[in-house]
Amino acid sequence: MLFSVLRLMLVVLLNEAYAHNTRDTEVILLPIWDSKGASEIPLTFEVFGQLIQLSLRRNDKIVSSEFQVWKHNARGVTEELSQLNAPDPCYYLHEDHIGSAAISFCQRHGLHGLIFLENVTLEITPLRNGFESSPLLVDDRYIKDEEADLLGEPHVVKRSPIRTPSLEIPKRARATSKDRLTLELAVFFDEAAYRLFSPFLDGDDEKIRDMLLAYVNGIQALYHHPSLGVSIDISLIRLDVIQRQPLDLPHFGGERGGLLDSFCRYANARNPAEDDHPRHWDLGLYVTGLDLYALENGRRNGATMGLATVGGLCIPLYSCVIAELGVTDQLGKPYPSAGFTSVFIAAHEIGHNLGMHHDSSGNACPKDGYIMSPSRGVRGETVWSDCSREIAKTLSRTKPCLLDWPESRNISDAPAHDHYSRYRDLPGREWTAKRQCELLLRDKDASVVTLYESCQSLQCETPRRSGYYFAGPALDGTHCAPGRECRGGECVPVLEQPSDSERGSWSEWREDSCSSGCLQRSKGARVRRRFCENRDRKTATSCKGSYYDVLLCDDEKLCRKKRRTIVEFATLRCAFFSERLPELDGAAKGLQADHETDRLWMACAIFCRRKDIAAYYAPRVELNDLGLDPYLPDGTWCHADEEGRDYFCRQHHCLPENFLFGKKSRSRMDYRYEEELGPQNAGNRLGSVDRLVKYLTSGPDGLPLLTSVSRGIASPPGEDEWIDKDYIELPASEASSSIAY
Repeated sequence: MLFSVLRLMLVVLLNEAYAHNTRDTEVILLPIWDSKGASEIPLTFEVFGQLIQLSLRRNDKIVSSEFQVWKHNARGVTEELSQLNAPDPCYYLHEDHIGSAAISFCQRHGLHGLIFLENVTLEITPLRNGFESSPLLVDDRYIKDEEADLLGEPHVVKRSPIRTPSLEIPKRARATSKDRLTLELAVFFDEAAYRLFSPFLDGDDEKIRDMLLAYVNGIQALYHHPSLGVSIDISLIRLDVIQRQPLDLPHFGGERGGLLDSFCRYANARNPAEDDHPRHWDLGLYVTGLDLYALENGRRNGATMGLATVGGLCIPLYSCVIAELGVTDQLGKPYPSAGFTSVFIAAHEIGHNLGMHHDSSGNACPKDGYIMSPSRGVRGETVWSDCSREIAKTLSRTKPCLLDWPESRNISDAPAHDHYSRYRDLPGREWTAKRQCELLLRDKDASVVTLYESCQSLQCETPRRSGYYFAGPALDGTHCAPGRECRGGECVPVLEQPSDSERGSWSEWREDSCSSGCLQRSKGARVRRRFCENRDRKTATSCKGSYYDVLLCDDEKLCRKKRRTIVEFATLRCAFFSERLPELDGAAKGLQADHETDRLWMACAIFCRRKDIAAYYAPRVELNDLGLDPYLPDGTWCHADEEGRDYFCRQHHCLPENFLFGKKSRSRMDYRYEEELGPQNAGNRLGSVDRLVKYLTSGPDGLPLLTSVSRGIASPPGEDEWIDKDYIELPASEASSSIAY
């Protein structure tokens, strides 16, 4: 009984502690259920003075019973990927006239879940997840089963008001079973996308699958957003990973009309015709790494990022959409579709297929600000407009194929493949802001510049490139401030901070080997990295400090031959750069500029002579995203000050030999903003290009022609740059034979 008393005391003490911090947190005792596939579980408890009574039913319809993953391999052979072992069914739902709930019994030491009431949301997590290190908690080996069952396990319950964006959302009647909408989805990940992401994901098909599950769950979160007025579930029926493009699925080099027609025929030929067939899907989504374009008046328009037929859903040859993912321009600069912003592109195209037109196109909704805007930039537009909502309200009548849902299944293999079971509409909790930046730039050293306004547009950087990049709105569940996360484009209080993030800590530094350019007066450089991880070695978000560093090292053993001069090295690189940039004189010598305290990159950049003016130019903007390094190697000598201290290049900045990046020192981020290059996304309008060129140019004497420019001279792309008519109308013959709407 002593343990029971201690447990009660712990609950009382913790409730008193929480009371000093918030009135919206309470610790309660809940019974521990060993569900073992039980079809129903009753759960009753009192919290915040309110009695909660749940009749939980096992969720057997998360994933189709016939779910399949296929791979079209490099030999042109189609093979089914083996299913991974997964936990027993442990996900439960509750729904009545008062509210709804989703509860997971998958964890050993308690339950996790959300309860949605009329004006408030409750999130439940086991107390031990947040306080495993507390000396008050006794190790499981010393807990007697009967004592644990007597009082239950302590759980933290947090409440928060249900917040919606700044628009009025009318109350709607709770859906009955006949009104329930489920979009059965098949995803086809094409060869071009596979070539882009497979190297970044270590050639691991499981990692590709997990990325696509997060992608689909991001789409799901948008179709669960209250602004839509109805909730549409997405059930993944089939996933095709295409390593080699099938002969009967030509891609037409990205010409969107030909590709959409090709995909629609291909998908329709493989989709069982009967809607009640267990392997039938309602919609095929083609995810492509090609830069889609349209031919308009004989000219190529690359603003398009997807294509769909308006109202084509439930009509076999038109229930198909295409969307870009991972696409960059010819200079390697990311388009809005490069990272998880593609979630919004796919949701937009699916919206067309449901019957939605663009906002402002034949309707009274504003052009900007919503998911169905005619443009797709890298900022905001995370909710649905009134016009989209009006279409959504009619779907139970106009799109009858949404009214059936997958049959019950043995869920023993479901969670491995089910996007909702894994991410619960909050994929940003696992795909952290840093991981979203890594995906955008396909660079594992990419990181976050700032979390400020990240729910509207996440800013990313990498030590290999100058400037920064917009990744679009961060995924729902992304940490955006202490105790807050992104939901629907807003940074809102977390119902319960994920324990994985709370307990994140740095790994040990992992150092690469010493490398060197073997230049005169210079040293070698060694990159080191560390990772913010939790106890399960998953990525966490709570660590403070730098994850990436460059140290100087002795390169004598590496440079036994005669060392090159810095000018010789720069000259060789300029000749190489001139093959890509014809404005450079490949026959002229390269140059190392003098060190400047206000522009620390100057003495570490390679300057090449231009053909059009008698001056030397640092082609940093042009080469930034092509995988060509426009800088001298880290470790290159770059300056000696009045006290005789040598300076060397580190992370492309000329710094004292003993310089340390610390909490009180100026960070690399500060230096980056002094460069004034601004966002480097594709489609930038470079403002005064002449001033930018002068800023990056030095005269024959090594002195700059211009020492400063207006901040952000390379301004972010405007939304109007991406305006596109990314839909086609349903042929009149099909429209007349389908259900009128």
